[in-house]
Amino acid sequence: MSVEKTRRTFLLAGLGLLAGCATTSSRTRLPGVPWAEGRPAGSASPRPVDLSGAVESPVRSPIASSPTQAFGGAIPRSAWATGAPVPSRMDPLTGIHRMTLHHDGMTPFASTSQNDAAARIDAIRRAHQAQGWGDVGYHFLIDPAGRVWEGRYLQFQGAHVKDRNPGNIGIVCLGNFERQHPTPAQVESLRDFVRRIQMAYRIPLSRIQTHRELAATLCPGASLQSRINQLRGGGSFS
Repeated sequence: MSVEKTRRTFLLAGLGLLAGCATTSSRTRLPGVPWAEGRPAGSASPRPVDLSGAVESPVRSPIASSPTQAFGGAIPRSAWATGAPVPSRMDPLTGIHRMTLHHDGMTPFASTSQNDAAARIDAIRRAHQAQGWGDVGYHFLIDPAGRVWEGRYLQFQGAHVKDRNPGNIGIVCLGNFERQHPTPAQVESLRDFVRRIQMAYRIPLSRIQTHRELAATLCPGASLQSRINQLRGGGSFS
């Protein structure tokens, strides 16, 4: 059992909380922010990484070369996070072979403000870490203006699909797409960024999936699911 899974299981038992993107089952939430469903299921021991206490410092992914140069031109984690990751709570991400696409499932979010997006991402991180996770559960986040943000470093396994996190890069679009539609800029950025990751890691089309295609959940919401289906049908992800 992974470090993050063990910690989360213990905390949920004590707090009576169930984590999840908007699922078909009922669940209890902490105020304001629901959680990414699932957590790492791998058994590998985490690699110790020196983050100099609780200060942001270089934790390099296979492609990113510094805290100011995230994969694919994404806005680096250091630009939004008010707290550091906890490597001892995470497992290494190895053998990347899958991508899973999500919405955050919170209240609708349409702001194009960079500050508003940063605040929302940091709120998700704080909620995830309050559950005992090592960091925000997603590797990348896309806001309504189409900006791509670095979340959890690619060095670490994510926490976004129950029992399917090993080798799986998690990408979330900010918003609730059961209650709103993704913006054209958000969809265009999702398409382009998925293609970058797909080419970099040689991920086959059959392993670019949405959360609901892997689990009983409404995530990524009906309207985003529809757009993703259109992108796949039009060859954008092939």
